[in-house]
Amino acid sequence: MKSIKYLSLLFAALVATAVNAQERAIEEVIVTATKRAESVQDIPLSVNAFSGAQLEEAGVKDIRDIAAQTPGLSIKSRGETEGSVFIRGIGSAAPGIGADPAVGIYIDGLYAARGTNATAAFFDVERVEVVKGPQGTLFGRNASSGAISIITRKPELDETYGSVLAGFGDEGQQKYEFIYNLGISDKAAVRFGVKHDERDGLYKNSVNGADLNGRDHTNARLSFFYDNQESYTSHFSAEVVDMSNTAAFVSAADAFAESVALNDAPAKQTLESTRLNWTNAWEFGDDLTLTSITGYYTHDVNVTPVDADLIDLFVASFQEPQEADFFSQELRLNGSTDAVDWFVGTSYIKEELSFVNDLSYDEFIVADLFGANGLDVDNGDICDGSADFGDGNGIVTIPVCLSPVSETPSGNGETTSVAIYGDVTWHATDVLDVVFGVRYTEDDKKIVYNNPATLGLLGGLDGQIFGPITPGPVPASAKFDSTDPRLALNFQLNDDVMIYASAAKGYKSGGLNRQLDPVSQTVLPFDKEENTALELGIKSSLLGGRGQINAAVFSSKYKDFQLEEQLNLVPQVNNIGDVDVSGFETDFKFLLSDAFELWGSIGVLDTEVTNAPDVTRNGNKSPQAPDTTASLALKYTAEVRDGDVEASALWSYSDDFFFDLANTFKQDSYSTLDLRAAWSNDKWGFALVGENVTDEEYLAEQFLFLDVTSIRAWGRLFRAEVHLNF
Repeated sequence: MKSIKYLSLLFAALVATAVNAQERAIEEVIVTATKRAESVQDIPLSVNAFSGAQLEEAGVKDIRDIAAQTPGLSIKSRGETEGSVFIRGIGSAAPGIGADPAVGIYIDGLYAARGTNATAAFFDVERVEVVKGPQGTLFGRNASSGAISIITRKPELDETYGSVLAGFGDEGQQKYEFIYNLGISDKAAVRFGVKHDERDGLYKNSVNGADLNGRDHTNARLSFFYDNQESYTSHFSAEVVDMSNTAAFVSAADAFAESVALNDAPAKQTLESTRLNWTNAWEFGDDLTLTSITGYYTHDVNVTPVDADLIDLFVASFQEPQEADFFSQELRLNGSTDAVDWFVGTSYIKEELSFVNDLSYDEFIVADLFGANGLDVDNGDICDGSADFGDGNGIVTIPVCLSPVSETPSGNGETTSVAIYGDVTWHATDVLDVVFGVRYTEDDKKIVYNNPATLGLLGGLDGQIFGPITPGPVPASAKFDSTDPRLALNFQLNDDVMIYASAAKGYKSGGLNRQLDPVSQTVLPFDKEENTALELGIKSSLLGGRGQINAAVFSSKYKDFQLEEQLNLVPQVNNIGDVDVSGFETDFKFLLSDAFELWGSIGVLDTEVTNAPDVTRNGNKSPQAPDTTASLALKYTAEVRDGDVEASALWSYSDDFFFDLANTFKQDSYSTLDLRAAWSNDKWGFALVGENVTDEEYLAEQFLFLDVTSIRAWGRLFRAEVHLNF
C-alpha cells in the first residue's frame, strides 16, 4: 500500500502544475459501446478506451498488454495461444468446449467465442474499448462481467498511402509491419496489412538445448470498404493468424530459472485461424439505420502441449488439439427522434467445437508410482502380465505394461444460440436521460464424448487416468435461457460533470462437461451463471478541458459461479456457490502543460465466495482479483528538427492475488515500468522501447497438473524500431 500512497502524493503534485497548461483540451474519444457514436464522457457506462495511436505508442501486441492500464482488467495465460480474461475479478474459470467465457470479446462487432482469441496478436487497430459490468443488451452473448471491443481501421476513401515498420531487440525480438491503403475512388477503398512478431523463449532446455516459451506470430488482413455516398455502406475484412510457439510448463522451483531440464522439447503450441467479417448498413432517411453483421471464424489450435511430469525423465506428456467453426448473423435497427434514441436487434450463433486429449505416459513408472507392482506374486512386478488381486482367484493374466501408451479421449460440441434485444434512451429533460434495455437468449448445447481403451495395462483394467472407458460415443444435450434487463440514469449536472447510476443483470450460459463424471459415468450438465450488478459513477472535465477524472463504485453478485476442477486429472465444471464483488475505480488524465501529459488509474476490489456447498470455500477470494491495482503514465512531447520528440513512462502496480478459487496459488504484489523515447515526422521515425525495465519477476499463471506448475511473465526487454511512411 506504500506504492499507492506515493502515487497519490505524486498525482497531487503533478495536478497542481496543470494551471500552467496553455489553451489546450483533452482530445475527445468517440466510442460505439452504445451502438451509436458517442463521446466516452457522455455514456452511463464504465469504459476504458484506447486509440490506435495510444496502442502503437505503448507497443501493444495483444489484449494482455492493455491490462496494466485498465483498472479491474486482468488476464492469465498458459501460453501465447491461450488466455482467460477477467473483469472485476470474474472471468473464464471454466474453460473447455462445453463452457463459455464470462467476458465477451468482439472484433468489428463479431463475437470471438473462445479464449484462444484473447491473445491473438492484433494490429492496425482504430481503438479498443473495455466495458465493465453486464453487457448483454449492448454487446451480446456471455458478456456477464464485461466486454472488450476491438475495432480495426477501415480503408479510407480517396486516400492512397502506406507504411513499413521494423523493430529489433534483445532476446531475439523481431517485429515487422506493412500497411497499404488504396483509395480507388470517393466510393471504394482497399486496405491490406501484415504483421510479424517473434522473440526467443523464456527458458533453455538443458537436456537438448531447445528454446522454450518463445513467440512467433504472423497476422495478415485484407479489407474492403464501399460507400455509395447516399444511404449504403459495406465493410468486408478477412484476417488470418498463424502462431507457433514451443511451450513449456515448469515446476514452481524453476519458475524464474534461465534453464530447465525436461526430457524433450514438447510439441509446438500452434494456432491457425481465419476470421471473416461483413458489415452492411442502410440508412432510411435521417433517423433510421439497418445494420447487418455477418461473421465466420475458424481455428485449429494445439492449446497446451507440455512435458507434464516437469522432469528430464519421460513419465508423461500432454497436448490438446482443438478445432472450432463459428458463424454468427446479427441484424440491428437503430432509430432516433428528438426525445428518444433506440435500437432493436436479433442474433443467431452456431458454434461447432472438437478436441482430443492426448496423454502419453510410461506405464512401468506409473505402476511404480501407484504401488501396483507389489500385487504381483511371482516377482513383484505387475507389468510382467500377471497378478494376484487377493480376491480368491489366484494369479490371473493381465495386459502387459507399455511405454509409451496414449489415452486419447475426444469430444465434439455444438452450440446454437438465438437472441432478441432492445435498448431505449429517453431524453427526459435537458439534463436527464433514462436508459432501459433487455435481452432474451436461448442456448441449445450438445456434446458427444468418447474415451477408447488403451492397449496397455490401465486400459485392460479400466483404470485409465482420464476416467472411465466408454463403450462408444456418449451423447448429451442441455438447453438454457435467460432474460436480462438493464436500467440506467444519466444526469448532466453541468457542462463538465455527469453522474450515472445503473442496474443490470448478466447471463453466462450453462453447459456440458467435456468428460464423463467418474461417479455417475455420464456427461453431466452445469447450470447457468447469473450476475446482478449495481454501479454509481461520475465523469468530469476539469481545468477548462485540460483534465478529466472518472470514477465508479460497483457491486455485483454472481449466482451459481462456474468453476472447472480436476478429480484425478478428470476436469469437471460445477456450480460451486456464489461470488460477491464490490469495489471502486477511477481513471484520470491531465494536460499539465503544452509538453506534459499525465494519466493513470486506481482500482480497489473485494471479492468473496458465499453460499458454497463446500463450506471451506466460503470467504475465499476469486482468482485474478488483486485488492488494489494502479497505473501512472507521464508523456513529454516537443518539436525538434522538423519533427516531434516523445518520451513516456508507464508504471503499473498489482497487489497480491490468487490464481485459483481455493486460494492455494498466490502471486505476491509487483510493479513494472515501461519506457519509450521516439522521434518522428510525416515521412519517417524511430523509437527506443523498454518493457519491464526493472526486470520484475512475477507469474503469468500457476496451477496444479501432475505437480504445481508455473508459467512466468516476461522480464526486461529492450527494442529499437524504425518506420517509414510513403
